[in-house]
Amino acid sequence: NAKKCIYLQTPYFLPTEGLLKALQTAALSKVDVRIMIPRISDSAMLTYASYSYIKSCLSAGIKVFFYEEGMMHAKTMIIDDTLSTVGSTNLDFRSMEHNFEANVFIYSASTNAKLKEIFMHDLQKCKRVNSSSWRRRPLPQRFKESLVRLLSPIL
Repeated sequence: NAKKCIYLQTPYFLPTEGLLKALQTAALSKVDVRIMIPRISDSAMLTYASYSYIKSCLSAGIKVFFYEEGMMHAKTMIIDDTLSTVGSTNLDFRSMEHNFEANVFIYSASTNAKLKEIFMHDLQKCKRVNSSSWRRRPLPQRFKESLVRLLSPIL
């Protein structure tokens, strides 16, 4: 139901099919959807798995950013001006369907404003993923991403 923006920060981006479709639909509906993930996470397999979703995100108009200052472990979602969630839930299958994760949902314009400020500050430490350069990444990397994506539901 987002009308303006969806800003996500997550160390691992392995969305369920439903979440991916919702983000794509929002972006195609002119909602400003931004996803921030670390360029390199603490797991090579999870990095490749996360990367495997970037092409479909970019195709829908989702803006993807690589956090360049090391491992980013924030788990934040900001929606429009009044809803946000923070907690232990990663955007991956295991967190969404198997682990006992906890998030707080906050309905507060002032909290959203502060979280947006933090997101924008973190954005200064990021590099935006460009569609044309993403298509030109090396074939061995694309192969690893595709292979690891098959394992996404169990990672």
